[in-house]
Amino acid sequence: MVIKRCVRCKKNVTKKLPGLECSRCDKVVHADPVCSKLSNKQLNTLKNSPGIEWSCEECLKNLSRRSSFVIPEEDDDENDYEDPKITEMAPVVDAKKLVQDISREVKKAFGEEIRSLENSLEFLSEQLTSMEQAIKRQDSKIKDLENKNYDLQNKNKNLELRINVLEQGFQEVEQQSLATALEVAGLPEMPSNDIEKVMDTVASKLNVADREILSTRRLPGSKDKPGPILVELKSKTLQQQWIGASKENCITVGQLVPNIPKEKADDRVYIREALTKYQKTLLYNAKTQLLNKSCQYVWCKNGKVYARKLSNSKIYYIRTLQDIKQIEKICSTQPEKQTVGSTPL
Repeated sequence: MVIKRCVRCKKNVTKKLPGLECSRCDKVVHADPVCSKLSNKQLNTLKNSPGIEWSCEECLKNLSRRSSFVIPEEDDDENDYEDPKITEMAPVVDAKKLVQDISREVKKAFGEEIRSLENSLEFLSEQLTSMEQAIKRQDSKIKDLENKNYDLQNKNKNLELRINVLEQGFQEVEQQSLATALEVAGLPEMPSNDIEKVMDTVASKLNVADREILSTRRLPGSKDKPGPILVELKSKTLQQQWIGASKENCITVGQLVPNIPKEKADDRVYIREALTKYQKTLLYNAKTQLLNKSCQYVWCKNGKVYARKLSNSKIYYIRTLQDIKQIEKICSTQPEKQTVGSTPL
C-alpha cells in the first residue's frame, strides 16, 4: 500500500489524520483547516457528500476560463444537422439539489447533536432534582437532630441541677452526722488503747468534762503525717466548749505524750470541728483561691464554709466549688464598702 503524504506539512496521511486528494492533479493534503485551507463546515460537507470533487488551489488557478458563447466563422445552413456525438452533453451539477443535500446532511448532523444534548440535559435535570430532594431530606433530618439535641441538652442541665441538689443534700446529711464531733490534730502515732487516755488528758488541760466523750478513733493520714483523732461527744454544746477552750489554752504534744523527742515536744495540738472530706476540700480551695486575694476572711463554722471580703462586707456561704469562682468574680468587682449581711449564693 502506497503511503501518501501531505504536500503542505510533509506528514503521512493516516486514519487519525485523513486527507483530501485533488481530482485534477492527485495532490494530497490533510483534511484539516490548516493544510486544506477549508473551514470545518466545508470539510464535513466533502466528507458526507461523496459526489462532490475537490481541487487544490494550484489547479483552480490554472483552470482556463472561456466564453460560453459559440459563434461559427461561416454560416452553413445546408450542413445544419445534428451530430449525435455533439448533442451528447456532459452531466451538469444541479446546484439547488446539491445545496439541499448539504442542508439535509447538516440538519441531520445537527439534529443528532441536539437530541444528544437534550438527552444529556434531561439526565442532568433528573440528577439535579434528585440531589435537591436528597438535600431537603438531609436538611429535615438535621433539623430534627438539632431539636433532639436541644431537648437532650435541656434535660441534661435539668439532671445536673437535680444531681447537684441531691449531692448538696447528701453532703449536708453527712456533715450533720458529725455535728457533735471534733478532730484533734498534731498527735503522733500511738496504740489505740492510749488514744482514749490522751483524750482524757486533753479534757483535763482544757478544763472540760472527760466523761462526755462517747468514742475516739484515728482517721487515715498521709504517708509522712499521722491522721487526726476523731472525738465524738454527747452534744453540740460540748463540742463548742472544747473548741473555745482550745483557743484560750495552747496545748503541746509534750504535755500529752511522755518521752516524746524534744524537737516535737513543742508542736501544738489543734482542736477543730470535724468535717467531711468534701467540706475539707471545699475549705482548702476557698482558702487557696480567695484568702488574701479576693477576700480577707475565709472560715468554717458549724460544718459550713464562709467567706468575706472585708470586716464590714457581706458574708457568703460556700456550698460548691462553683460558688468559689462566683465569689471571686463578685468580690473583684465590688466596691470597698458593703452592707453587712449574709446571703448564700
